[in-house]
Amino acid sequence: MLKFTINAFFDLRLEDGRTNIYVNNKLFMHCKYILLNIPIDKFEDFERIDSIDEFVEKIDGQFEISGDNKIKISPKTIFWAHCSNLQVWYENDYNSCLIHRNLAFPLLKELTKAGDKLAASVFKEEVAKRFESSNIKVNQFLLNNRYLDCLNKDELNILLVQTKSNLINSVISQLKESMKSPLVNYREIKELIDILLFIDLKYDQNYIFCVLNNLNEKFRTHFARFLILHLNYKEFDNYKIPYGKFITYFEEVLNYLYENYPEINEFLKVIDSGFINNSFSLDEKYSYGYVSYL
Repeated sequence: MLKFTINAFFDLRLEDGRTNIYVNNKLFMHCKYILLNIPIDKFEDFERIDSIDEFVEKIDGQFEISGDNKIKISPKTIFWAHCSNLQVWYENDYNSCLIHRNLAFPLLKELTKAGDKLAASVFKEEVAKRFESSNIKVNQFLLNNRYLDCLNKDELNILLVQTKSNLINSVISQLKESMKSPLVNYREIKELIDILLFIDLKYDQNYIFCVLNNLNEKFRTHFARFLILHLNYKEFDNYKIPYGKFITYFEEVLNYLYENYPEINEFLKVIDSGFINNSFSLDEKYSYGYVSYL
């Protein structure tokens, strides 16, 4: 077994060909890696990337090595690569931009619990910093895994005020991109809606209304249809949102749409009774894949 100690709180061990992370001598997780082969003439395309998460999104699998061309790398080499990455992460005060979010935040949280003072001192800052970047995938990860719960009420309010404009603009930009084609990837739309609804319902915000107000009539009509069909309490039960609060919010959204956007009133009338009876949900028919909104 190979062992590499990062600091007094965590180390990496090569066990049975796998790289494992230990916190306070307890197995925390197995390391994963992405093997890439990026041509030299493509390097300049990534010069303005601010984080590993953005890098992974940008490449979108285009430079991953697979199949017969896959380069064989020994477990020992992979182990030392992980050791190097996490050593750099630690030496840069646990900067979460330097490693993938799926590792950075769970490990930072675990180190905080273990008594690592450096981790404890930067945990909130890293959560706020990455949420403020308005990267949709990162924000979704932070929300779904309750990382914003580490902030107190005042800190949370300040963060939501500071990030609101950028996050809404990011959502609108991705919505427009996703809805350009007559055949829309519903999963992408659903992820964006989930972020808005989660913030509105859990933190008493009005992101949905801001997005609706900033879309033109064509995009707003399509987005409103997806939104209403997706508004189902079973989708948000895991967020521990009281049913009464959800119903109140749903009624506010319906009333807002009826009063401000008559172009979708006929659609609302058709699905209104079926939704309230919980007999219809877009997710039941189109949980995965693509749907047409035309």
